Amino acid sequence: MSLLRWLLILAVTGYAATTIPGVRSHTGYNVLIDGWLHNATLVGASLLIFLRAYLVREDRAAWVLVASGIGFFAMGTISLVSWVQYIVPAPYPSVADVGWLAFYPLLYVGLVVAARRAVTMSSRNVWLDSVIGVLGVSAFAALGLQVVLDHTSGGLAALITTIAYPIGDLILLLLVVGTYGLMGWRPGRVWTYLGIGVMFFAVADTVYLILIATNTYTAGTPLDPMWSVACSMIALAAMRKPPERAKPLRRQGWVVLFVPSLCTFTSLCLLVYASTRPVPVLCVVLATATMVVAAIRSASTFREVQGMAAVRQEARTDELTGLGNRRQFHDAVRAQIDSLALGERCAVMILDLDRFKEVNDALGHPMGDQLLVEVGQRLAGHVRGRDVLARLGGDEFALMLELSTAVGAYEAAERLRADLLQSFTIDGMTIHIDASVGIAICPDVATTVDGLLQRADIAMYQAKAERCGTVVYQTEADGDLTARLRLVQELRTAIADGQLLLHYQPKVDLRSQRLIGVEALVRWQHPTLGLLFPDSFVAEAERSGLMRPFTTVVLGLALDQVRDWQTAGMLVPMAVNISTSNLLDVELPSQIEAMLDVRGLPAEVLTVEVTESTLMVDAPRALSVLGRLRALGVRVSVDDYGTGYSSLARLRELPVDELKLDRSFITELGSDDRAAAIVDSTVKLAQSLGLPMVAEGIETAAAMKRLTDFGCDIGQGYFIARPAPANELTDWLLPGPAAPRRADRIAIRSASRGSAGSVDGGRGGS
Repeated sequence: MSLLRWLLILAVTGYAATTIPGVRSHTGYNVLIDGWLHNATLVGASLLIFLRAYLVREDRAAWVLVASGIGFFAMGTISLVSWVQYIVPAPYPSVADVGWLAFYPLLYVGLVVAARRAVTMSSRNVWLDSVIGVLGVSAFAALGLQVVLDHTSGGLAALITTIAYPIGDLILLLLVVGTYGLMGWRPGRVWTYLGIGVMFFAVADTVYLILIATNTYTAGTPLDPMWSVACSMIALAAMRKPPERAKPLRRQGWVVLFVPSLCTFTSLCLLVYASTRPVPVLCVVLATATMVVAAIRSASTFREVQGMAAVRQEARTDELTGLGNRRQFHDAVRAQIDSLALGERCAVMILDLDRFKEVNDALGHPMGDQLLVEVGQRLAGHVRGRDVLARLGGDEFALMLELSTAVGAYEAAERLRADLLQSFTIDGMTIHIDASVGIAICPDVATTVDGLLQRADIAMYQAKAERCGTVVYQTEADGDLTARLRLVQELRTAIADGQLLLHYQPKVDLRSQRLIGVEALVRWQHPTLGLLFPDSFVAEAERSGLMRPFTTVVLGLALDQVRDWQTAGMLVPMAVNISTSNLLDVELPSQIEAMLDVRGLPAEVLTVEVTESTLMVDAPRALSVLGRLRALGVRVSVDDYGTGYSSLARLRELPVDELKLDRSFITELGSDDRAAAIVDSTVKLAQSLGLPMVAEGIETAAAMKRLTDFGCDIGQGYFIARPAPANELTDWLLPGPAAPRRADRIAIRSASRGSAGSVDGGRGGS
């Protein structure tokens, strides 16, 4: 196919060279050159396009139509050379005109089919640009049409035939111009070649008709090969690689406005010319229409610019509060950093509301949203000059202060906090709120926006942890951050390498002193730091997303130990403390079921312990997971009861089997009558709900006696036994008169009284 393409190019080039003045030995029509060589180029172009359609599947139908159109055009020329030109007088219209005119509809349909692949749905402005281009070209094309009509003579058939050629060329040209406009005036190589070919056709036909009408046409001039050039350009377009399917149009660059602007300008010039010279009415109408559409296009562009400005503003504005968002704040801080002179500073603050979740939970999200709006307005009252305030998300705000020292930034933060401490009144309800603020100074601690935000965030969390309100980031905190990152990496290794182990603390029935289960407490046997307790690493496991594999390991160790004790003749119930992320894991029930089945253990040996605050994070999802666990037979215990936010109504609805009273109530039991009253009433509440009560942290005989007197069911603590490895606990279980020694003396209590014991996957204070 490549060889045929080059043969066509050589033939067209050779034919065109023969029309250069002085090349031929005599002027006028030459049958061999102007007849058969010309026809050979047309037939060759048609065959080459047919061959392309046969070999390449993409756009096959379009190119078959185009090839057929050029084939009909070639047949018209062949009939003229071989027959029509020898008839005297020459008929008009003739058979040659039938072939030539059949070229147009076939090419129209072919180009429309091809355009469907190249043109996608475009915006209104794209269509308007296309219309401007079509009208502008039509206005000038009407001039040539008028000249042809003025010099046309003969009958109706001759008149129709004469008019059909320029109209056919005009429609063909407008079809290509319109397609170019819909492509954003970036047509690509295929349509560029097509456009050139169509332009050559239109110019050649128009000039030819004018010359014929004015009786000035002469054969053998450079006009004759223009049809060959037009067909060869269309053939070259067919040879190009098929374009990809149309993609969303990106309108950018000078060419987008150049073509419609040029058409508008030329139409204006035509109207000015028409005011001084006689011009066909059709030209004036088309030029006027071009100007009207251009005016509509200008108005549409103005509205589009306004819309883009609004969208840009929305993209940089927080929808709820109307303040800037993270993107706007990022840009503002970066600009401020770039403009700092030597010795100048700026401060970045991150302000996070304290206990905002309680407002949402207690009063509802609409009230929480309104509170955020009010907070934003109150903070905005402190913005001065080039300061920037933004809402980063949730209940977190950011503020950039211009030219601030550390002391000045701290004082500004305290003023903000003092203002926020003033009560808010929303829908007649008074709300009090506080905030924690972290501050990072540029360039003292960082010189990038992300660095400043990161360090301000660290300082803010430090302020929350220490309950001190405002913290200015100090470079020493980098060491703390590095240590945390190293701890997470080592913890990941510990989970994979089996460095985690469990200690177990017995639980007994306070009335019979009978063992009813154990609580297991996780430890980390660190290779260099020794034995670590949970408070030094579990929180990092939760923050870093390691809680799922962490809990899987703890569950496995605990259930393995239950199986080992069962093999030794003792069935000891076990409880596992699960975190927030565990409770929201919908795969947890299936995972526990599989672990129990593998070890051949009944589900009743396992109790999962959850805190009240954990249940409040995503209550519907948490309750669903707990419900599935209970359906398996796994028991559920509410740990640290009395320190969370559960209402009595919520407690009645929770799928739980026991309550575990927090140790903070037990430690003061022997000396604080109010603490004793709370414990007594809580035990009675649990009894009225049919739930056993577990008291942890029993460290004295007096506390144990008072709990027994109150009717508390289960106890654990140092007074009973300290946490110990499994081998030591096994020794504790067997000897001693107060402890059961065989499986027939160690049993799971009935569901009405409940079993105790939990694997503390997250705390382990004892």
